[in-house]
Amino acid sequence: MGYSKAEQETVLAYDNDNQLWKVYSTVPKHIRKLLSIGDMKILESENDKPICVQGELSIKQVSMKKERVLTEETKEKLRLRGLALSEKSN
Repeated sequence: MGYSKAEQETVLAYDNDNQLWKVYSTVPKHIRKLLSIGDMKILESENDKPICVQGELSIKQVSMKKERVLTEETKEKLRLRGLALSEKSN
């Protein structure tokens, strides 16, 4: 059964001396991603599926960026551009 939604968490802590991110997660989506990008230690498993992992990530594996907010006009322009590109490929 794993952790309940209320108990699930992902914690990132930056170690400035070693320039590494230390990560701990019980969120299934994050666990799948972390296992695919880094060497994680599986702390707990259930039915052969990891439910808790811990590990380290390099400074380049973690980024922070401003959230992109699209106006309705920009969304429409992007939609039309996508349609034009799909018509070219057909």
